[in-house]
Amino acid sequence: MSEPRLGPTLTGRIERLVWLALAVYGALVTVLFAGLSEAVLRHSLERSADAVQSLIALYADPGGERTTVAPAMLADGLIGMGEPFLITRTVPGRDGARTLYFLSPTMPAKRIEPLDPNLTAEETAAELVRAVQQRGGGRYRVLHRRAGEFDIIVATSRIPYWVGLAGLAALVLLLLPLAALLARRSVRRTVSSALRPLARMIDETQAIGPPPNDLRARVTAPTGIGETSDLANELNRLLERVDASHRSLEAFTADVSHELRTPLTHLRAQGQWALDGRRTPEDLREALAGITRSTEQMTRTIEDLLLIARGENQQLELVRQEFDLVPVVREVEEITTAMIQDRPVSIRTDVNDAASAIGDPGRTREILLNLASNAAQHTSDGSIGFRLLRRDGMVGVAVQDTGCGISAEDCSRIFDRFYRAEPSRSRAQGSTGLGLTIARLLAELQQGSITVESTPGQGSTFILWLPSGPGIRSS
Repeated sequence: MSEPRLGPTLTGRIERLVWLALAVYGALVTVLFAGLSEAVLRHSLERSADAVQSLIALYADPGGERTTVAPAMLADGLIGMGEPFLITRTVPGRDGARTLYFLSPTMPAKRIEPLDPNLTAEETAAELVRAVQQRGGGRYRVLHRRAGEFDIIVATSRIPYWVGLAGLAALVLLLLPLAALLARRSVRRTVSSALRPLARMIDETQAIGPPPNDLRARVTAPTGIGETSDLANELNRLLERVDASHRSLEAFTADVSHELRTPLTHLRAQGQWALDGRRTPEDLREALAGITRSTEQMTRTIEDLLLIARGENQQLELVRQEFDLVPVVREVEEITTAMIQDRPVSIRTDVNDAASAIGDPGRTREILLNLASNAAQHTSDGSIGFRLLRRDGMVGVAVQDTGCGISAEDCSRIFDRFYRAEPSRSRAQGSTGLGLTIARLLAELQQGSITVESTPGQGSTFILWLPSGPGIRSS
Protein backbone atom coordinates (compact mmCIF):
# COMPACT_ATOMS: atom_id res chain seq x y z
CA MET A 1 0.00 0.00 0.00
CA SER A 2 1.60 3.22 -1.18
CA GLU A 3 1.72 6.21 1.14
CA PRO A 4 0.66 9.69 -0.01
CA ARG A 5 3.43 11.92 -1.32
CA LEU A 6 4.38 15.01 0.62
CA GLY A 7 4.10 17.45 -2.30
CA PRO A 8 0.47 16.73 -3.31
CA THR A 9 -0.55 16.46 0.35
CA LEU A 10 0.90 19.85 1.26
CA THR A 11 -0.47 21.43 -1.90
CA GLY A 12 -3.99 20.13 -1.30
CA ARG A 13 -4.06 21.21 2.33
CA ILE A 14 -2.71 24.68 1.61
CA GLU A 15 -5.14 25.13 -1.31
CA ARG A 16 -8.09 24.28 0.93
CA LEU A 17 -6.78 26.67 3.54
CA VAL A 18 -6.39 29.42 0.94
CA TRP A 19 -9.92 28.87 -0.39
CA LEU A 20 -11.33 29.03 3.12
CA ALA A 21 -9.31 32.16 3.98
CA LEU A 22 -10.39 33.95 0.79
CA ALA A 23 -14.05 33.00 1.29
CA VAL A 24 -14.01 34.17 4.90
CA TYR A 25 -12.21 37.36 3.90
CA GLY A 26 -14.77 38.09 1.14
CA ALA A 27 -17.67 37.47 3.51
CA LEU A 28 -16.11 39.65 6.20
CA VAL A 29 -15.51 42.49 3.73
CA THR A 30 -19.13 42.32 2.53
CA VAL A 31 -20.54 42.23 6.06
CA LEU A 32 -18.29 45.07 7.19
CA PHE A 33 -19.32 47.15 4.17
CA ALA A 34 -23.01 46.55 4.93
CA GLY A 35 -22.52 47.45 8.59
CA LEU A 36 -20.50 50.53 7.69
CA SER A 37 -23.19 51.60 5.22
CA GLU A 38 -25.86 51.38 7.90
CA ALA A 39 -23.67 53.36 10.28
CA VAL A 40 -23.12 56.04 7.65
CA LEU A 41 -26.87 56.19 6.97
CA ARG A 42 -27.66 56.57 10.63
CA HIS A 43 -25.02 59.27 11.04
CA SER A 44 -26.48 61.13 8.06
CA LEU A 45 -29.99 60.86 9.49
CA GLU A 46 -28.80 62.08 12.87
CA ARG A 47 -27.25 65.14 11.29
CA SER A 48 -30.42 65.79 9.31
CA ALA A 49 -32.53 65.44 12.43
CA ASP A 50 -30.20 67.83 14.28
CA ALA A 51 -30.62 70.38 11.50
CA VAL A 52 -34.40 70.02 11.48
CA GLN A 53 -34.54 70.30 15.25
CA SER A 54 -32.47 73.47 15.21
CA LEU A 55 -34.70 74.99 12.52
CA ILE A 56 -37.87 74.12 14.43
CA ALA A 57 -36.82 76.71 17.00
CA LEU A 58 -37.64 79.34 14.38
CA TYR A 59 -41.17 78.01 14.00
CA ALA A 60 -42.88 80.80 15.95
CA ASP A 61 -44.58 84.10 15.25
CA PRO A 62 -43.26 87.41 16.58
CA GLY A 63 -45.54 87.15 19.61
CA GLY A 64 -44.07 83.84 20.57
CA GLU A 65 -47.19 81.87 19.69
CA ARG A 66 -46.99 78.79 17.59
CA THR A 67 -48.39 79.12 14.11
CA THR A 68 -49.72 76.50 11.77
CA VAL A 69 -47.72 77.64 8.77
CA ALA A 70 -43.94 77.10 8.45
CA PRO A 71 -42.09 80.40 7.88
CA ALA A 72 -40.18 80.88 4.67
CA MET A 73 -36.85 80.55 6.50
CA LEU A 74 -37.86 77.13 7.85
CA ALA A 75 -39.13 76.07 4.42
CA ASP A 76 -35.90 77.14 2.70
CA GLY A 77 -33.82 75.30 5.32
CA LEU A 78 -35.80 72.10 5.10
CA ILE A 79 -35.86 72.08 1.32
CA GLY A 80 -32.10 72.75 1.23
CA MET A 81 -31.41 69.66 3.34
CA GLY A 82 -32.27 67.41 0.42
CA GLU A 83 -33.59 64.65 2.65
CA PRO A 84 -37.16 63.32 2.83
CA PHE A 85 -38.60 64.49 6.10
CA LEU A 86 -41.82 64.70 8.06
CA ILE A 87 -42.66 66.98 10.97
CA THR A 88 -45.73 66.44 13.14
CA ARG A 89 -47.05 68.54 16.00
CA THR A 90 -49.35 67.46 18.77
CA VAL A 91 -51.55 70.24 20.22
CA PRO A 92 -53.81 69.79 23.28
CA GLY A 93 -57.43 70.81 22.56
CA ARG A 94 -59.80 72.68 24.86
CA ASP A 95 -61.59 69.48 25.73
CA GLY A 96 -58.29 67.91 26.78
CA ALA A 97 -57.97 65.84 23.68
CA ARG A 98 -54.74 65.96 21.66
CA THR A 99 -54.78 66.98 18.04
CA LEU A 100 -52.06 65.84 15.62
CA TYR A 101 -51.00 68.10 12.74
CA PHE A 102 -48.67 67.53 9.76
CA LEU A 103 -46.42 70.53 9.26
CA SER A 104 -45.48 71.23 5.66
CA PRO A 105 -42.66 73.66 4.89
CA THR A 106 -44.73 75.36 2.22
CA MET A 107 -48.34 74.84 3.24
CA PRO A 108 -50.40 75.41 6.37
CA ALA A 109 -50.61 72.71 8.94
CA LYS A 110 -52.94 69.88 8.08
CA ARG A 111 -54.76 67.97 10.74
CA ILE A 112 -54.11 64.23 10.74
CA GLU A 113 -56.92 61.92 11.57
CA PRO A 114 -55.61 59.34 14.04
CA LEU A 115 -55.37 55.84 12.72
CA ASP A 116 -56.94 54.72 15.93
CA PRO A 117 -58.70 57.18 18.23
CA ASN A 118 -57.33 55.39 21.27
CA LEU A 119 -53.66 55.82 20.19
CA THR A 120 -51.53 58.37 21.93
CA ALA A 121 -49.49 60.91 19.99
CA GLU A 122 -46.31 58.82 20.43
CA GLU A 123 -48.09 55.70 19.21
CA THR A 124 -49.55 57.61 16.27
CA ALA A 125 -46.05 58.86 15.32
CA ALA A 126 -44.73 55.29 15.54
CA GLU A 127 -47.49 54.18 13.20
CA LEU A 128 -46.44 56.91 10.76
CA VAL A 129 -42.85 55.66 10.88
CA ARG A 130 -43.98 52.11 10.14
CA ALA A 131 -46.14 53.39 7.29
CA VAL A 132 -43.14 55.15 5.75
CA GLN A 133 -41.00 52.05 6.09
CA GLN A 134 -43.65 49.77 4.63
CA ARG A 135 -44.37 52.13 1.75
CA GLY A 136 -40.66 52.21 0.89
CA GLY A 137 -40.37 48.41 0.99
CA GLY A 138 -37.20 48.65 3.06
CA ARG A 139 -35.58 51.03 0.62
CA TYR A 140 -35.46 53.78 3.26
CA ARG A 141 -33.69 54.08 6.55
CA VAL A 142 -36.02 56.05 8.90
CA LEU A 143 -35.12 57.97 12.03
CA HIS A 144 -37.76 59.15 14.51
CA ARG A 145 -36.92 61.76 17.15
CA ARG A 146 -39.22 63.38 19.74
CA ALA A 147 -38.60 67.10 20.31
CA GLY A 148 -41.19 68.46 22.75
CA GLU A 149 -44.53 68.74 21.00
CA PHE A 150 -42.91 67.92 17.65
CA ASP A 151 -42.05 64.54 16.16
CA ILE A 152 -39.22 64.60 13.63
CA ILE A 153 -39.21 61.76 11.10
CA VAL A 154 -36.29 61.77 8.67
CA ALA A 155 -35.73 59.14 5.96
CA THR A 156 -32.98 58.45 3.43
CA SER A 157 -32.71 55.98 0.60
CA ARG A 158 -30.65 52.79 0.92
CA ILE A 159 -30.52 52.23 -2.83
CA PRO A 160 -27.08 53.89 -3.43
CA TYR A 161 -25.56 51.75 -0.70
CA TRP A 162 -27.30 48.65 -2.00
CA VAL A 163 -25.84 49.31 -5.42
CA GLY A 164 -22.36 49.63 -3.88
CA LEU A 165 -22.89 46.49 -1.79
CA ALA A 166 -24.08 44.54 -4.83
CA GLY A 167 -21.06 45.73 -6.80
CA LEU A 168 -18.75 44.70 -3.98
CA ALA A 169 -20.37 41.26 -3.69
CA ALA A 170 -20.12 40.77 -7.46
CA LEU A 171 -16.48 41.84 -7.38
CA VAL A 172 -15.77 39.39 -4.57
CA LEU A 173 -17.49 36.57 -6.45
CA LEU A 174 -15.54 37.37 -9.60
CA LEU A 175 -12.18 37.89 -7.97
CA LEU A 176 -12.38 34.99 -5.50
CA PRO A 177 -11.87 32.23 -8.12
CA LEU A 178 -9.14 34.26 -9.80
CA ALA A 179 -7.37 34.83 -6.47
CA ALA A 180 -7.76 31.15 -5.62
CA LEU A 181 -6.30 30.15 -9.00
CA LEU A 182 -3.31 32.45 -8.55
CA ALA A 183 -2.85 31.22 -5.00
CA ARG A 184 -2.98 27.62 -6.21
CA ARG A 185 -0.25 28.21 -8.77
CA SER A 186 1.82 30.04 -6.18
CA VAL A 187 1.33 27.27 -3.62
CA ARG A 188 2.34 24.56 -6.09
CA ARG A 189 5.40 26.52 -7.13
CA THR A 190 6.35 27.21 -3.51
CA VAL A 191 5.89 23.61 -2.38
CA SER A 192 7.80 22.31 -5.41
CA SER A 193 10.64 24.76 -4.69
CA ALA A 194 10.69 23.81 -1.01
CA LEU A 195 10.78 20.07 -1.75
CA ARG A 196 13.40 20.32 -4.49
CA PRO A 197 16.35 20.15 -2.01
CA LEU A 198 14.70 17.16 -0.35
CA ALA A 199 14.39 15.38 -3.70
CA ARG A 200 18.04 16.16 -4.41
CA MET A 201 18.98 14.74 -1.00
CA ILE A 202 17.10 11.52 -1.82
CA ASP A 203 18.97 11.15 -5.13
CA GLU A 204 22.33 11.85 -3.47
CA THR A 205 21.59 9.44 -0.62
CA GLN A 206 20.63 6.66 -3.03
CA ALA A 207 24.02 7.05 -4.70
CA ILE A 208 25.86 6.57 -1.38
CA GLY A 209 26.77 3.08 -0.32
CA PRO A 210 29.54 0.50 -0.05
CA PRO A 211 31.47 -0.52 -3.17
CA PRO A 212 30.83 -0.17 -6.04
CA ASN A 213 29.28 3.04 -4.65
CA ASP A 214 31.22 5.54 -2.56
CA LEU A 215 30.42 5.44 1.15
CA ARG A 216 32.60 8.51 1.66
CA ALA A 217 30.29 10.72 -0.44
CA ARG A 218 28.15 13.24 1.43
CA VAL A 219 24.87 15.06 0.89
CA THR A 220 25.20 18.63 -0.35
CA ALA A 221 24.76 21.23 2.41
CA PRO A 222 23.63 23.94 2.85
CA THR A 223 20.53 23.43 0.71
CA GLY A 224 19.07 26.94 0.85
CA ILE A 225 16.37 25.98 3.39
CA GLY A 226 17.26 25.89 7.07
CA GLU A 227 15.32 22.76 8.03
CA THR A 228 16.54 20.82 5.01
CA SER A 229 20.11 21.93 5.71
CA ASP A 230 19.77 20.68 9.29
CA LEU A 231 18.52 17.35 7.96
CA ALA A 232 21.41 17.20 5.48
CA ASN A 233 23.95 17.92 8.23
CA GLU A 234 22.48 15.26 10.50
CA LEU A 235 22.45 12.81 7.60
CA ASN A 236 26.11 13.58 6.87
CA ARG A 237 27.01 12.98 10.49
CA LEU A 238 25.15 9.67 10.34
CA LEU A 239 27.02 8.75 7.16
CA GLU A 240 30.31 9.60 8.85
CA ARG A 241 29.48 7.21 11.67
CA VAL A 242 28.38 4.53 9.21
CA ASP A 243 31.55 5.06 7.17
CA ALA A 244 33.69 4.87 10.29
CA SER A 245 31.90 1.69 11.39
CA HIS A 246 32.28 0.19 7.92
CA ARG A 247 35.99 0.98 7.79
CA SER A 248 36.37 -0.31 11.36
CA LEU A 249 34.58 -3.52 10.37
CA GLU A 250 36.80 -3.94 7.32
CA ALA A 251 39.91 -3.32 9.41
CA PHE A 252 38.61 -5.64 12.12
CA THR A 253 37.95 -8.40 9.60
CA ALA A 254 41.41 -7.96 8.11
CA ASP A 255 43.05 -7.89 11.55
CA VAL A 256 41.19 -10.97 12.77
CA SER A 257 42.10 -12.82 9.59
CA HIS A 258 45.72 -11.79 10.04
CA GLU A 259 45.82 -12.68 13.73
CA LEU A 260 44.27 -16.09 13.22
CA ARG A 261 46.22 -16.89 10.07
CA THR A 262 49.53 -17.11 11.96
CA PRO A 263 48.46 -19.71 14.58
CA LEU A 264 46.44 -21.63 12.00
CA THR A 265 49.46 -21.75 9.69
CA HIS A 266 51.56 -22.91 12.61
CA LEU A 267 48.98 -25.57 13.48
CA ARG A 268 48.95 -26.87 9.95
CA ALA A 269 52.73 -26.88 9.73
CA GLN A 270 53.08 -28.67 13.06
CA GLY A 271 50.45 -31.24 12.10
CA GLN A 272 52.05 -31.91 8.71
CA TRP A 273 55.46 -32.18 10.33
CA ALA A 274 54.18 -34.58 12.98
CA LEU A 275 52.51 -36.80 10.39
CA ASP A 276 55.84 -37.60 8.85
CA GLY A 277 56.56 -41.22 9.79
CA ARG A 278 60.19 -40.47 10.44
CA ARG A 279 59.40 -38.38 13.58
CA THR A 280 60.50 -39.71 16.93
CA PRO A 281 58.27 -39.64 20.04
CA GLU A 282 60.20 -36.62 21.24
CA ASP A 283 59.51 -34.83 17.96
CA LEU A 284 55.82 -35.62 18.29
CA ARG A 285 55.71 -34.24 21.84
CA GLU A 286 57.36 -31.05 20.60
CA ALA A 287 54.85 -30.75 17.76
CA LEU A 288 51.92 -31.29 20.15
CA ALA A 289 53.31 -28.62 22.46
CA GLY A 290 53.48 -26.17 19.55
CA ILE A 291 49.92 -27.05 18.55
CA THR A 292 48.78 -26.46 22.13
CA ARG A 293 50.45 -23.05 22.27
CA SER A 294 48.87 -21.98 18.96
CA THR A 295 45.47 -23.25 20.11
CA GLU A 296 45.76 -21.32 23.37
CA GLN A 297 46.72 -18.19 21.46
CA MET A 298 43.65 -18.50 19.19
CA THR A 299 41.42 -19.26 22.17
CA ARG A 300 42.68 -16.16 24.01
CA THR A 301 42.14 -14.01 20.93
CA ILE A 302 38.60 -15.33 20.41
CA GLU A 303 37.72 -14.86 24.08
CA ASP A 304 38.98 -11.28 23.97
CA LEU A 305 36.95 -10.61 20.83
CA LEU A 306 33.81 -12.05 22.43
CA LEU A 307 34.40 -9.91 25.51
CA ILE A 308 34.67 -6.77 23.35
CA ALA A 309 31.55 -7.73 21.39
CA ARG A 310 29.50 -8.28 24.56
CA GLY A 311 30.76 -5.03 26.02
CA GLU A 312 29.97 -2.96 22.94
CA ASN A 313 26.47 -4.51 22.77
CA GLN A 314 25.80 -3.77 26.47
CA GLN A 315 25.60 -7.49 27.22
CA LEU A 316 28.53 -7.64 29.61
CA GLU A 317 27.44 -7.86 33.22
CA LEU A 318 29.32 -5.54 35.57
CA VAL A 319 28.81 -4.97 39.26
CA ARG A 320 28.25 -1.37 40.31
CA GLN A 321 29.09 -0.83 43.94
CA GLU A 322 31.25 1.26 46.22
CA PHE A 323 34.65 -0.32 46.96
CA ASP A 324 38.09 0.61 48.21
CA LEU A 325 40.73 0.97 45.50
CA VAL A 326 43.69 0.46 47.84
CA PRO A 327 43.39 -3.36 48.24
CA VAL A 328 42.95 -3.71 44.47
CA VAL A 329 46.08 -1.63 43.80
CA ARG A 330 48.04 -3.60 46.43
CA GLU A 331 47.09 -6.90 44.77
CA VAL A 332 48.11 -5.60 41.33
CA GLU A 333 51.36 -4.36 42.85
CA GLU A 334 52.19 -7.85 44.14
CA ILE A 335 51.52 -9.45 40.74
CA THR A 336 53.63 -6.78 38.99
CA THR A 337 56.49 -7.48 41.40
CA ALA A 338 56.39 -11.11 40.34
CA MET A 339 56.46 -10.08 36.67
CA ILE A 340 59.72 -8.12 37.00
CA GLN A 341 61.54 -10.24 39.60
CA ASP A 342 64.39 -11.08 37.19
CA ARG A 343 64.92 -7.46 36.05
CA PRO A 344 66.44 -4.38 37.70
CA VAL A 345 63.04 -2.67 38.03
CA SER A 346 61.71 -1.24 41.29
CA ILE A 347 58.08 -0.75 42.36
CA ARG A 348 56.97 2.60 43.83
CA THR A 349 53.57 2.89 45.46
CA ASP A 350 51.77 5.97 46.81
CA VAL A 351 48.38 4.63 47.92
CA ASN A 352 48.40 5.24 51.65
CA ASP A 353 45.04 7.06 51.83
CA ALA A 354 41.75 5.24 51.47
CA ALA A 355 40.20 5.71 48.04
CA SER A 356 36.51 4.90 47.60
CA ALA A 357 35.32 4.33 44.03
CA ILE A 358 32.07 3.21 42.41
CA GLY A 359 32.31 0.37 39.91
CA ASP A 360 33.20 -3.31 39.54
CA PRO A 361 36.21 -4.33 41.71
CA GLY A 362 36.97 -7.41 39.59
CA ARG A 363 36.92 -5.51 36.28
CA THR A 364 38.95 -2.70 37.83
CA ARG A 365 41.58 -5.25 38.89
CA GLU A 366 41.59 -6.58 35.29
CA ILE A 367 42.15 -3.05 33.90
CA LEU A 368 45.02 -2.28 36.28
CA LEU A 369 46.64 -5.67 35.62
CA ASN A 370 46.56 -4.91 31.90
CA LEU A 371 48.17 -1.48 32.41
CA ALA A 372 50.76 -2.93 34.80
CA SER A 373 51.52 -5.81 32.41
CA ASN A 374 52.17 -3.34 29.59
CA ALA A 375 54.43 -1.31 31.87
CA ALA A 376 56.39 -4.44 32.83
CA GLN A 377 56.75 -5.55 29.20
CA HIS A 378 58.18 -2.21 28.09
CA THR A 379 60.40 -1.43 31.09
CA SER A 380 63.74 -3.27 31.10
CA ASP A 381 65.16 -1.19 33.97
CA GLY A 382 64.06 1.73 36.09
CA SER A 383 60.76 1.75 38.01
CA ILE A 384 57.02 1.22 37.86
CA GLY A 385 54.82 3.33 40.12
CA PHE A 386 51.23 3.33 41.36
CA ARG A 387 49.65 6.57 42.58
CA LEU A 388 46.14 7.73 43.62
CA LEU A 389 44.68 10.91 42.13
CA ARG A 390 41.47 12.90 42.69
CA ARG A 391 39.74 15.29 40.28
CA ASP A 392 36.19 16.71 40.01
CA GLY A 393 34.29 13.84 41.59
CA MET A 394 36.60 11.20 40.06
CA VAL A 395 39.27 9.06 41.63
CA GLY A 396 42.19 7.81 39.55
CA VAL A 397 44.98 5.23 39.70
CA ALA A 398 48.10 6.22 37.76
CA VAL A 399 50.41 3.46 36.47
CA GLN A 400 53.74 5.12 35.61
CA ASP A 401 56.84 3.50 34.13
CA THR A 402 60.29 4.62 32.97
CA GLY A 403 60.33 2.38 29.92
CA CYS A 404 60.77 3.11 26.23
CA GLY A 405 57.77 5.42 25.99
CA ILE A 406 55.27 5.83 23.16
CA SER A 407 55.39 8.24 20.24
CA ALA A 408 52.63 10.80 19.74
CA GLU A 409 51.42 8.96 16.64
CA ASP A 410 51.19 5.67 18.52
CA CYS A 411 49.45 7.31 21.52
CA SER A 412 46.47 8.11 19.33
CA ARG A 413 46.15 4.48 18.18
CA ILE A 414 47.21 2.26 21.07
CA PHE A 415 43.57 1.68 22.09
CA ASP A 416 42.65 0.40 18.62
CA ARG A 417 42.09 -3.32 18.15
CA PHE A 418 45.17 -5.38 17.33
CA TYR A 419 47.40 -2.31 17.31
CA ARG A 420 50.90 -2.90 18.61
CA ALA A 421 53.48 -0.13 18.98
CA GLU A 422 56.21 -2.82 18.74
CA PRO A 423 54.62 -5.68 16.73
CA SER A 424 57.49 -8.15 16.83
CA ARG A 425 58.13 -7.76 20.55
CA SER A 426 54.45 -7.87 21.52
CA ARG A 427 53.76 -10.95 19.40
CA ALA A 428 56.79 -12.72 20.86
CA GLN A 429 55.39 -12.08 24.36
CA GLY A 430 52.00 -13.53 23.39
CA SER A 431 50.11 -10.25 23.21
CA THR A 432 46.94 -10.20 21.12
CA GLY A 433 46.88 -6.43 20.72
CA LEU A 434 43.45 -6.28 22.41
CA GLY A 435 44.49 -5.59 26.01
CA LEU A 436 44.22 -1.79 25.95
CA THR A 437 41.05 -1.99 23.86
CA ILE A 438 39.45 -4.16 26.54
CA ALA A 439 40.81 -1.93 29.32
CA ARG A 440 39.28 1.21 27.83
CA LEU A 441 35.97 -0.57 27.16
CA LEU A 442 35.74 -1.84 30.76
CA ALA A 443 36.54 1.65 32.07
CA GLU A 444 33.84 3.27 29.94
CA LEU A 445 31.28 0.66 31.01
CA GLN A 446 31.96 1.78 34.59
CA GLN A 447 31.41 5.44 33.55
CA GLY A 448 35.13 6.05 33.73
CA SER A 449 38.00 6.58 31.28
CA ILE A 450 41.69 5.95 30.65
CA THR A 451 44.15 8.70 29.74
CA VAL A 452 47.76 8.36 28.63
CA GLU A 453 50.80 10.64 28.64
CA SER A 454 54.09 9.45 27.22
CA THR A 455 57.49 10.67 26.09
CA PRO A 456 59.66 8.42 23.90
CA GLY A 457 62.71 7.25 25.84
CA GLN A 458 61.36 8.51 29.20
CA GLY A 459 58.32 6.37 29.94
CA SER A 460 54.55 6.45 30.02
CA THR A 461 51.75 7.21 32.47
CA PHE A 462 48.34 5.55 32.15
CA ILE A 463 45.57 6.81 34.46
CA LEU A 464 42.35 4.93 35.16
CA TRP A 465 39.56 7.32 36.24
CA LEU A 466 36.43 6.05 38.04
CA PRO A 467 33.56 7.87 39.78
CA SER A 468 34.51 8.49 43.39
CA GLY A 469 32.47 7.18 46.29
CA PRO A 470 30.90 9.30 49.05
CA GLY A 471 34.09 9.08 51.09
CA ILE A 472 36.11 10.96 48.43
CA ARG A 473 36.01 14.74 48.16
CA SER A 474 37.20 16.22 44.90
CA SER A 475 39.91 18.86 45.09
